[in-house]
Amino acid sequence: MPVNRYDRLFAHVGSITGLLTARQVEELFSIVETGEVRDMATAAARRGFLPADVAAAIGILASELAARRIAEHIEPDTIVSSGKAGEAGKPDTQLYPSALGQYHKLKQIARGAMGIIFRGERRSDGQVVALKVLPLQAVTDPQDIERFKREIETITSLVHPNIVRVFDFGQEEDFYYYVMEFLDGRSLRELIYDRGHLSPYHGAEIIRDAARGVAFAHQHGVIHRDLKPSNVMICKDGQVKIVDFGLAFHKTSQVLTATGISLGTPAYMSPEQIEGDRADVNERSDIYSLGVSLFEAVTGQRPFEGENQYDVMKRVLFDQPRGASLVNPGVPEDLSRIVAKAMARNPGDRYEHAGALIGELDAFIEGTGGSG
Repeated sequence: MPVNRYDRLFAHVGSITGLLTARQVEELFSIVETGEVRDMATAAARRGFLPADVAAAIGILASELAARRIAEHIEPDTIVSSGKAGEAGKPDTQLYPSALGQYHKLKQIARGAMGIIFRGERRSDGQVVALKVLPLQAVTDPQDIERFKREIETITSLVHPNIVRVFDFGQEEDFYYYVMEFLDGRSLRELIYDRGHLSPYHGAEIIRDAARGVAFAHQHGVIHRDLKPSNVMICKDGQVKIVDFGLAFHKTSQVLTATGISLGTPAYMSPEQIEGDRADVNERSDIYSLGVSLFEAVTGQRPFEGENQYDVMKRVLFDQPRGASLVNPGVPEDLSRIVAKAMARNPGDRYEHAGALIGELDAFIEGTGGSG
């Protein structure tokens, strides 16, 4: 029997939350197609891929999504591809080299689904750099290699003070990498964690500067798709930099620069990005994520929390967030209004472009903003 709308959405939610791997999703599709069970939730529970209560909870969210609109655009092959995210967090047992090309003294400092970050030095002059290396498990997939190469093409084309600078790339045996400026500073995520929350004006300044980098990317047709406090760096000199374009795509490209169509961190993803239709993911989706990041910066809380990833997704899709000034009375109403507009559930109610958000934040910072 053919895979229906509900089953596609069940797999979509399972993949985006990392609860189902690509191999598991593929097997579940096969089980449903043979008619062995009546739906994906039953198959997942019977195969032991998910506890029965978790499968049921995902099924409820899939049913609610199916009642909306988007399942026709989600193909099984695409969902299986995005399921790789569930395997990305596994530690590598293979060793990475201590040198690549003209860079040596490599030391791993961070790891994500789309790459491993190393600190290193350039042999010629000792300059400290950061290298992003394609995980070894991805090297066996030609599509992952092509996506990594497109990521390199995308980020090297974006030269802006508020975007991390890439100045070299290469391949050595099975290791694909590119080289970035090493940012001596802290992420917005770390600042929030240490301080509880930032002052309204400090938070507004950071997101304003980040939005400048985002606006430049948008002007060049690039949608980031993974904006969040951990991808906003504040250097020791106060410079703000957007990092990690691993999930970005170019609007003119027919192929994504990352696996899947809806990867990201659900708490910072717009409703349309969670729903998974690429046609609806555009500049306003990034603006939504900036709004969520600003909300968290000035309140110390995310607007949508949950016991697990699919609970967060459900809240993003169907709940109305509290105003930032209600969560933290120290947030001025003008700033709370800006956050609310950036985070509007309907994309048409958000700022039309990042420049409009920058203008509002500038006015707030300078004390010239109104309350309307």
